Amino acid sequence: MGMLKSTVPAPQTSHLVPITIDMGRGATTIDDYVWIECRNEGGRLANRNVQQAVAAQRSLMVCLDEGDQRLAPLDFAETIINQLAGALDGVTAAELDRLMIVYWPQWSRGCWLPADSQRIRVAHRQIRDILATLYDRELARRVTIVYAGPVLDTARAVVMNDINVDGIMKNPFGNQHTENEVRK
Repeated sequence: MGMLKSTVPAPQTSHLVPITIDMGRGATTIDDYVWIECRNEGGRLANRNVQQAVAAQRSLMVCLDEGDQRLAPLDFAETIINQLAGALDGVTAAELDRLMIVYWPQWSRGCWLPADSQRIRVAHRQIRDILATLYDRELARRVTIVYAGPVLDTARAVVMNDINVDGIMKNPFGNQHTENEVRK
């Protein structure tokens, strides 16, 4: 399934796919939420949808995506800060407490490289650092940041044990492979 730009499902008419997140101390399933995807095109649409979801007091998941190429750390930071700053413009600290950040890069759908568990951990750290810059460090620490791409069983513990990874989302919106191709 291709990624949509940004959507705010209507609560009465939308049939949402329940999302299960492994939080390390057990799995949790969320079935009433707003899923907003941020892209490099700018954050106006994402911001409008974030504002609508916040006003409606809906559970909010903001999905960040660096694209189909694995970016170097500086390029990643620039891409993600643009997505976050655009989507969260005008969002208060109190409103941010009700939000979950989902890191779901397009590149993760193709194959798994040996260094990807480290890449995921670094990406989550950068996302938390960007939130600390936009808000403050304590608030950034409280925001839940989960990874939504596939993870090999051998790398799962390494990713889950990182202080900046709050969980791994299981199969968001489609037919993810349970085992990805591994390239060496």
